[in-house]
Amino acid sequence: MKKHPLEGRIAKILFNSGLQFRIDFLPENQLRWTSIREEDAGATAVETIHIEEYPGGIFSIDWVEEDGLCVSYTVDTANNYVKSFMTFTDSDYRGGRRPFVHEGPFQLILENGEPDLEPLHN
Repeated sequence: MKKHPLEGRIAKILFNSGLQFRIDFLPENQLRWTSIREEDAGATAVETIHIEEYPGGIFSIDWVEEDGLCVSYTVDTANNYVKSFMTFTDSDYRGGRRPFVHEGPFQLILENGEPDLEPLHN
């Protein structure tokens, strides 16, 4: 049984910062992000995520990467939108962490890159 409605799905994110990702929602609260930007295409990692679903197709997805980067996505699947708040180590910044915010379209896709129009369900 799936742990959340995004498990087994794929998304494409095109942030206004220029970062672009393919996100694979894997079993056991795992997520694989893969950069799809030309300059760092193929950069990828599997992360353990904490995910919460809220009414209206809203999801909070959070993880900490091996290098200490903290990532928090708020995803609105009904409006195909994501906002990301990240922090990374920076000793010159308050608390030793520098924030970075970006946002953009969030689109569920099929393996071939076409839009995935299947409704979300467990």
